[in-house]
Amino acid sequence: MRMIVTLGAVMVLATLVAAPSAPAQSPLANAKKQLETTIFHSGELAQRGSAVAASKTHLQHTLNCLEGPRGQNFNAAPGYPCQGQGNGLIPDLRAAEAAGVGGAGKALRFVGAAHTLITTALQSNDVDLVQPYAIVVSNQLKQALAALP
Repeated sequence: MRMIVTLGAVMVLATLVAAPSAPAQSPLANAKKQLETTIFHSGELAQRGSAVAASKTHLQHTLNCLEGPRGQNFNAAPGYPCQGQGNGLIPDLRAAEAAGVGGAGKALRFVGAAHTLITTALQSNDVDLVQPYAIVVSNQLKQALAALP
């Protein structure tokens, strides 16, 4: 009898372990999470202090989140704060747009502008140039978030 109960418990445990995990988030939900992360990195963290290296690190974090790990400008060395939040903001917005999500195309335009600004800002070693760029990046990303349902 004890063996049957134990065997039954093992079977139940095996079923729970084999059960699929929670369903993956939609590209829209992923994009919103990544936008919140990028807004924080570009709007808050990149503005702290007077060291250009710190500001550029947080803009690189933002760029990493925009492109995702397969992006041309992705640099894993400074970190990837959007890991586990999706495939990258641009790929997830493209997927949302392809799925017919209203506002995804408009959000992509704002994200594209932010991307261009980041790549320009990362070329500078002047904190007085990088931080204002970061503010504009953050504003573009806020507009992208506002464009989504």
